[in-house]
Amino acid sequence: MNLLIKIFPLPDHLYIFQTFEYAPSDFSKWFLRHFFKRNLQRKHSLNLTTKALFLLVISFTLISFTSVLSSLLVINLYRNLYLNNLLLFLIFFFFYGLISPLFLITASFLITPIENNQKHQLIKRARQKLYSLPDLKIVAIVGSYGKTSTKNMLYTLLWKKFRVVKTPKSYNTPISIARSILEDIKDNTEIFLVEMDAYHQGEIDQLCNFVKPHFGIVTAIAPQHLERFGDMKTLAKTQFELVEYLSKNGTVFINTADSWSMKLLTQDATYQIKNGTGEIIEFGERPDDDFYADHIIQTQQGLKFNLHIKSPNNQQAITIPLFGQHHIINFVSAAAIATKLGMNLAEIAKRASKILPTPHRLEIKKQSNITIIDNTYNTNPAAAQTSLTVLSAYPGNQKILITPGLVELGKQSSTQNQIFAKSAAKVADLFIIVGENSKKDLLKGLNEAKYPKNKIISAKTIAEALEILQTYAKPLSVVLLENDLPDQYF
Repeated sequence: MNLLIKIFPLPDHLYIFQTFEYAPSDFSKWFLRHFFKRNLQRKHSLNLTTKALFLLVISFTLISFTSVLSSLLVINLYRNLYLNNLLLFLIFFFFYGLISPLFLITASFLITPIENNQKHQLIKRARQKLYSLPDLKIVAIVGSYGKTSTKNMLYTLLWKKFRVVKTPKSYNTPISIARSILEDIKDNTEIFLVEMDAYHQGEIDQLCNFVKPHFGIVTAIAPQHLERFGDMKTLAKTQFELVEYLSKNGTVFINTADSWSMKLLTQDATYQIKNGTGEIIEFGERPDDDFYADHIIQTQQGLKFNLHIKSPNNQQAITIPLFGQHHIINFVSAAAIATKLGMNLAEIAKRASKILPTPHRLEIKKQSNITIIDNTYNTNPAAAQTSLTVLSAYPGNQKILITPGLVELGKQSSTQNQIFAKSAAKVADLFIIVGENSKKDLLKGLNEAKYPKNKIISAKTIAEALEILQTYAKPLSVVLLENDLPDQYF
């Protein structure tokens, strides 16, 4: 099977195309960088959706048809040569298989008219459903990280008092949002929580014009998807498309602890909501914020702190059963929205104890006598630094880091991975590097930090790294899994 994939990698290429959400430009760039990449590490299996099956069948047919035509052309041009038709066909078939991304992209363009019509009809039906529910309150959540965690916290706070629906998992594209509207929202639904994400400028604006949120939150802005956005300014302005939309008529919640959010809010006239009919609610760490937390204490049972509302002046003792002070800012934002939706602080405090960790985002797990901090779904530098803080603070006899490095950072990739390695060197007793693509930069950072070479181990995959743990991990060790995206994502 492995040999077949090496010489005919169409399934692998389809898997990557699906990973890039069928974006031809991003897929083409990947193919040019990884022309000879085979036997890919896989975070998930290929999802054989209707679209994937169509692309597979059409691409296979195109490759076969082109191989037949090429064989006939060669035979007609060189009639004096005794050529075996079948052998010639197989040669062309496997040659075209090597460049199967060209056929996959062609197949994608062929089905685009049908697909666009289906998307248009799906989104149209979803819009009509939202229009039929004028009392439905819609909350949009954007940001480089913290979106899913904030959404889940807010859902936990609200669901006992309100009929609330949230977009599932990390689904945040127009189609997944439309499906959630059509399948999950009922006539009596009162609140809809929508997670939004973007890879290109204008996509948040499109989502806003689709669902028309009444409330919105920008969790934080940090380097992420820079390979697609190009630079931080473009990324930040894309996230702030939500702010621009709500400046006309709505309420937006801004994290004052986030430097990019405050930079745009204070320096760019586009986002001066006070000139429109919208409202800005500030949350963060400052006593003059509309919502903030202080007197924070981390215990083995969870985080304890005081939640403050500036107007009316009020405060409430809160306990959430989570580890890591990074959860505080997400909770404060969720609580701020919950109060605007009609909850009081006593109700929020009661619901706070029911909050559960979001899977794969600094999720604490126990495995025998080892603690696993699973941060495999957070891949940006800010989240990575937070996870190192959690690793440092969590009690244990040995601290181990397993990571392939940080991804999708474009020109910043080398620098950010070196910075990450230097920070990790202060915390980790053992550093296991997964894969090859960021290995050079991670090693450079560790070397500059004078990290002991005998404490650095290489592994080909996350699975192999976990096997290595059985040899090196001591009882009561704490292991941080930071990102598990395989090599082809770089």
